[in-house]
Amino acid sequence: MPKTDAIWTFLSNSEPYKGEDVCLIGLAAALQEVARTDNAAALDAVTLLRRRKTYVANFLLQALYCGDPRRFAQDSVSLLCNETWRFRCGYSDSPHWCTMELIRSIIPHCSLASREMLENAIVDYIGPFERPIVKYRFNGIGLASFSLLSAIPAEIRSARANRHFHEMERRFKSPDDEPKSISAGMVRSPIAESAALLMSDDQWRRAIMKYRTEHCMFRQSDFLKGGAHELSQVLGKRTKEDPERFAQLCLTFPVDANSLYLERALDALRDAAVDGELKLMVCRKAYSDSRKQCGKSIADVLGSIEDPLPEDAVEMLQWLATEHDNPEKELWNEVVENGLPYYNGDIHMHGINTTRGRAARAIQRLILTDATYIERLRPAIDRMVTDRSAAVRSCVAGVLQAVGYHDPPIGMCLFLSMDLSEDRLLATRHVEGFIRNHLRDEFPKLRSIIERMLRSKESVVCSAGGRLASISAMIHQSAGDLGDEALHGNRSQRVGAAQVAAGNIGVPQFRLWCETRLLTLFNDDDHDVRQQASFCFGRIPADSIETYADLVEGFCDSRTFAGSAFSLVHALEKSRGRLPRMTSMVCARALDHPSRDTFAVAKLIFRTYQQHQNGEWASHTLNLIDRLCLEGDPSLGSEFEEFDR
Repeated sequence: MPKTDAIWTFLSNSEPYKGEDVCLIGLAAALQEVARTDNAAALDAVTLLRRRKTYVANFLLQALYCGDPRRFAQDSVSLLCNETWRFRCGYSDSPHWCTMELIRSIIPHCSLASREMLENAIVDYIGPFERPIVKYRFNGIGLASFSLLSAIPAEIRSARANRHFHEMERRFKSPDDEPKSISAGMVRSPIAESAALLMSDDQWRRAIMKYRTEHCMFRQSDFLKGGAHELSQVLGKRTKEDPERFAQLCLTFPVDANSLYLERALDALRDAAVDGELKLMVCRKAYSDSRKQCGKSIADVLGSIEDPLPEDAVEMLQWLATEHDNPEKELWNEVVENGLPYYNGDIHMHGINTTRGRAARAIQRLILTDATYIERLRPAIDRMVTDRSAAVRSCVAGVLQAVGYHDPPIGMCLFLSMDLSEDRLLATRHVEGFIRNHLRDEFPKLRSIIERMLRSKESVVCSAGGRLASISAMIHQSAGDLGDEALHGNRSQRVGAAQVAAGNIGVPQFRLWCETRLLTLFNDDDHDVRQQASFCFGRIPADSIETYADLVEGFCDSRTFAGSAFSLVHALEKSRGRLPRMTSMVCARALDHPSRDTFAVAKLIFRTYQQHQNGEWASHTLNLIDRLCLEGDPSLGSEFEEFDR
């Protein structure tokens, strides 16, 4: 083989194999031709390939051996027996196929001693994916040796090899077959739902012990056959349909059953109409057998029980909220491969997907319904406010909201002792909600936190600070400086101010305050600020909009109207009573902008004319209809038909 040959170049290359650089199938065929025609080059290739302990090198080496099986029979047997990892050489749906082909080709040329040595190595071989996984035994042990032995004709196999072959044949029916083309599909439950409907409790227990691995694929030929994960989904569905029976069944699950079965059953029992004591019994079972794996589901069920929890259940919840090791990391702050953080950087979304966070949410629910839990869970709450995870503390703030609902002083005391060192935690829903709920009575204690939020470098925190500063200014004269800072501050602060002014415009005691600021915000330099301000019309009672004439006129004359006229148009459209006379003026302004919602505007124009055709606005409205006709508005036909009726 010339040194310049592409095959030799590849074999001599010390760099790792790159799939895009070479066609393995073509290279394997070329090596077989070398083995048949060039003895010296073939031996050089064998030396190079045996030196590399990689899957690709093994694949090419076995292909080369198949090119001249008579010459390489002894070398092949020796290599396979001494390095049994080489048995796994093939394709995804038949992982030992290449080795099976090699064995078929060399076995007629092997001595009796070599054949026995190969058979013994195969009988003792356990594939890498057939070994026990964690504490669950994999069901496919023996398939690899069964498939490899099938490459040796039955009439020349030893008695030991034949016994092993027939034993595996009873288990697997047939060995791995020739690899097939690429196929795909949904991984399905190992037991169909239709069959699961007919299963007895004993059959469920046997199935749960049989399918203990999460990926229970016996063989590649049935690679869409799932395991514990898929069967547990079926169990969860059956538990929803018959919660009493399956709750009782859960109590008989073996201790070493896969925790997924209990977890899915608990998820189904959370909202099931079964006795609270039975739910507690399943929670105790799960807590005893798999508290680490089932922690979130246990917390959810405990939080759903309406009757007072017994002391052991309270202790379970406290352990889950303070001692469980999930979460170990702040995933919301870790960047994944695409450059974005987990949970899109949402602290609270991460928190409610952790065990301690979920336990906090369960405690929040219990306290909201029964204030006695404050005292019963107080030791745990005192620890939870300083949890090491900001994601969990975002959920703990919900607990403090519940405490503050029943006992504001205790709630405030706990909140002020909470670890708020992470800036982004301040913008999470429960932290902002707690501050908002206590602004009226406890503003002096919260002012420094609001100032910190208002001046934060994090835009989301800054917007939350703008909202809280604006609310404070609405209800406290002493907070006027904070309100002005938000109104005239950076973009994030102004967005927060606009949200508060727009959201409270319909509240009589805050109307003047909000209207004054909205008239300023309608002409803001930033589009997002103006858009947030325009949402105010959705908060005004539809039948009262005529009393906001100054606000409407200011909006129509502002920079906001061109891009956000729809908010006012749709607010008028929702009115079920007599449209205000200003509707004609609003529609006229809307027609001046090409981005208008013409269908909504046309409807309003015709409604206005119907209701005011004998009034001073009739001629103005008719002029608008003429304008629509001249512009060829496509909605006119249906509106004329509706008007004629």
